[in-house]
Amino acid sequence: MKFSIYVIWFFLLSITNVSAEKTPEELSSTCLGCHGVVSYNNIYPTYKVPKLGNQHKDYLVAALKAYRSGERTHLTMRAHAFNLSDSDIVKIAEYFSSIKYQEQVTNTADIEMIEEANSCVGCHGADGNSMIPTFPKIAGQYQDYLYHALKAYKNGERNNAIMNGISSTLNEKQMKKLSKYFSSQKGMQKINQGRIALKKLED
Repeated sequence: MKFSIYVIWFFLLSITNVSAEKTPEELSSTCLGCHGVVSYNNIYPTYKVPKLGNQHKDYLVAALKAYRSGERTHLTMRAHAFNLSDSDIVKIAEYFSSIKYQEQVTNTADIEMIEEANSCVGCHGADGNSMIPTFPKIAGQYQDYLYHALKAYKNGERNNAIMNGISSTLNEKQMKKLSKYFSSQKGMQKINQGRIALKKLED
């Protein structure tokens, strides 16, 4: 009798877990509340919430895990990431990385690279379209977000040995120049809420 009860309990628990399993689109809908709105601003400090479409999956996974653990500090991101499982994080990362940029990326031979970008090329590429999965693509990212990120690395608010080292050598003018340069490159797609709505209609 006890064995039967345990079997039934396990079966019901399995059904609950399956029904609670969310799709990548459902998990990402919360993210799109900010990241899906074009030019949406973070407040205090004010800068545009970054674009995530076409970003590397591995980088997004690492970023979300860093927010979940508190290694990266941002109240809203920490709150959203805190209860995400590893599986949830992978699904969200897969969703955003699957949104590919539609236009042809500029040939790197045609890029007039600024001198300040020399130290960025090894990880992010000449135009910011990094080919290394663990390093973020920054081509076409919002200019003020890139500036804020550089400043956060310089001030020690964000921790990464490479970025902390490079940003420590940059002055205000150079950080603004770099942010403008990479934001002007082709790469990151603007995502809107219509993507989820259209997908649901197709399904």
